[in-house]
Parts: sequence; C-alpha cells; structure tokens
Amino acid sequence: MKTSFASGILGIATAAVLAGCGVKTTTTSVVPSGATRTATCEAVVKTYDSRAEIPSDYYELAFIQAEANSVYTSDRKIEATIIKRAAEAGATAIIANPVTESKVGVKVLGEALGTGSASSKASALAIYLPADAPRVTQMCGR
Repeated sequence: MKTSFASGILGIATAAVLAGCGVKTTTTSVVPSGATRTATCEAVVKTYDSRAEIPSDYYELAFIQAEANSVYTSDRKIEATIIKRAAEAGATAIIANPVTESKVGVKVLGEALGTGSASSKASALAIYLPADAPRVTQMCGR
C-alpha cells in the first residue's frame, strides 16, 4: 500500500513539474474585424529585431505575448511558441521584443516557495510581407 501511495505522490509531483514547463501565450489580432489570413508554417517565419530591418511593405496581423517559468523553460522554447502562434495567424515574420526575466534571487526563491514568480516574458508583432508569397508557397506548400 505504501508503494502505491508513493507512486501517486510521485505522479502528482511529476504532473506539477510538467505543468510548470509550458509556455502560456496570448494572441491579440490587430487586423480589421472579419479579415483573416491563411495559416503559414513555422519554417517560413523570420525574426526581425526592429521595424527598420524589414525589407518590404508588410501588414500587421497580431500581437503575441508569451510567458513561461524560466527555471523549466528556455528562451528558445518561448521563441518557438511565439513563431508557432505567428504562423497560425498567417504571418511570414515577427518583430520580436527581448525576453525579460525575473532577477536570479527572485527566480530561485520564487520556485523554492512555489509562488511561480520565476518567469520569462516575451512579445512579438506577427506580420505578413506580400513579397514573401512565393517563399510561403515553396516552404509551406500553400
């Protein structure tokens, strides 16, 4: 009986840790009501650090915010999640804002106390560049 109880506790602890590994996102459309784009694919989404880097005209599609526990989730996973959401919105690129993190002391203490305050946050603007249409067809088959 002790073995099954211990297994149950281990299962609950594992589920709690895995729940902390996910990236929570919020996507806010910025296109006029009723307008939508066909989804693209993650392979086509480029990342720009500023509007000045964008080589051609573009349409703004959505503002994407992501947050994750920085102890269990890497910046790369957060970026990959933002790119996935951008592709779902029909984007061919994002204008990324830097990832911000809790201070190290806050991060460690927050996790030790179970407050969930050890977080990384990032945001990006999903955009569509009409000049990318041939690249979308080639890479995404659309």
